[in-house]
Amino acid sequence: MLKFRYPLLFLFILLFFNCLCFSQSNASYLDLIVKNNSENKTFQRNFNPLKYDPAILKECFIEMINGLRKELYGCTPLVNFPMLDSAAIMQAEFQAEKDKLTVENIAPFKYTAQRLKKFGFTPQADEFVSKAKAHQGDKDYSYYDLCLELLKPLLKSSSGAPAILSPQYTIYGFGCDIDRNMRSVYISLILGNDLTIQVFNSAASKQKDLPISKGMAGLRFYDEAICKKSTTDPTLEQIHDMLYWDENGNVFLQSNDAKWARRLLTKAGNAIVLDFIQKEQYNCRVPQVDNSKPFRGIVSKPIAIEKILAANDSTAKSNYFHAKIGSIPQQIELTKAIDINILLLSGKKVVCRTLIKKNVKNIKISDAIADSLIQVQDYEEALYHLSPLLSDSTITESTLFAIVQLAAHKPKTYLSSIFTQSVQMAALRNPQRLCKLLDEFSVSVFDNTEVRKIYCNTCK
Repeated sequence: MLKFRYPLLFLFILLFFNCLCFSQSNASYLDLIVKNNSENKTFQRNFNPLKYDPAILKECFIEMINGLRKELYGCTPLVNFPMLDSAAIMQAEFQAEKDKLTVENIAPFKYTAQRLKKFGFTPQADEFVSKAKAHQGDKDYSYYDLCLELLKPLLKSSSGAPAILSPQYTIYGFGCDIDRNMRSVYISLILGNDLTIQVFNSAASKQKDLPISKGMAGLRFYDEAICKKSTTDPTLEQIHDMLYWDENGNVFLQSNDAKWARRLLTKAGNAIVLDFIQKEQYNCRVPQVDNSKPFRGIVSKPIAIEKILAANDSTAKSNYFHAKIGSIPQQIELTKAIDINILLLSGKKVVCRTLIKKNVKNIKISDAIADSLIQVQDYEEALYHLSPLLSDSTITESTLFAIVQLAAHKPKTYLSSIFTQSVQMAALRNPQRLCKLLDEFSVSVFDNTEVRKIYCNTCK
C-alpha cells in the first residue's frame, strides 16, 4: 500500500508541477519555437501556395516539434519513415479535396488504423491533423509563419500539447496539401514508435514452435473514450506488485491489506487478462513478437474483477487478500523463463493498459525533487524532471542509471527516445552494470528494438 510519510512535501511537489504544467501554455511553447527556429533562413522564405516546396514545409514543421521535445524532455529527434509519409499524404490530400479538417477518410481506409495497415504498419500510432491559411493577403508569409499557424491548434490545450510532444513517439510521417481554391493548407502528422513497425517473423515462429495466442484473442486496442479513467491513475501500476506464481504454475494476487487491494482492483476496469511471455521470444537471433496485437505471448481468457474479489480465500476477519486467478498455460514448460504482464480491460474487451513488473528499485540520487517524486512512486514525473540532463556530458553515472530505470517502468516511457538515449549512454559508461540491469528488467522493454540491439551487441 502506498503511504505518504510527508504529506506537506507531497502537496508541495504536486503544486509545483501543476504550476509548471500550467506555465507551459500555448504562448510559452510558441516562445520556445521562436527561439529555436526564427533565424533559420530557409524557413524564412516566402510561402507561395501556387508554387511551394513540401520538403521545406515538412522540415520546418518537424524541426519546430523536435526543438520543443528536446527543450522540454531531452528527446532525440523523431525519425522519418517514408511509408508513414505515404499514409499521412493520403489523408492530407483527402482533406484538401474535401476542404475539411478530419482524421477520417472513405472506406476501406476510413480510419487511421486501416491506412496504416495499407502501408504495412500496425495500428499502434496516432494521427494529428491541422489547417492554416495559405496566405495572409499582402502581408509577408513565410514557411516559418505557416508552420506556427499549423502548430497553434495542436498546442493550444493542456491535453493537446502533451500528446504531440510525448517522448513515447520516436518515428513520424508527414503529409501536406492545399485545397483547390488555394485558401488553406492541410497537414497530417502520424506519430509512432517501435510498436508501429511489424517485426514478427511467422516462419521463425513455426520453426521454433513457441506458443503464442493466435489472432487477436477477442481483444481490442486502446480506445481513448473508454480507457480514460484507467490510464490516468498511477496507483494501478501497483496491481502487478501483487502478482506471483508458484512452482506448480498457479498464479495469484496477494496483499497484506485486503481493503486497499479491493479498492485498487475495482478501479482497474471490468476485467484483466494475463499475458504469459516467454523470454525466448525476444532472443537476439530471431525475435518472435507480433506488434500487431495488444499482447505478446499466450493470453488467458478475461478474468472479471468481481470474480477475482470473490476468489479471496482468506478468512472474513482477515485483512489479508489472497486469490488464485489462473495458471501458467500447459504449452509453456515451467522450467522456461517467463514474464507475466497484466492487461487491464474496459468496455468490450478493450485493452486499456499493460502492467509489467516494476523495473524501478533502490534508486539513490542527490536530486531532491526527483528523490521526493521517486519516494511517492511518481516515476514518470521524476523521469521528465531528470531527462533533460541527458544532454549534459557531465551527467553522473547514478543519475544516468536512475533515468534508465525510471524510463523502463511502463510502455509509454520504455518506448520513448529517452529510454533509447539513456541506454546508449549507459552502454558506453558502464556496460557491465547496464547488462545486469537489463537482465533484471521485464522482457517487455525489448519492444524498443534499438534497446534490444544494444543489449544483443553489448551483453550477448
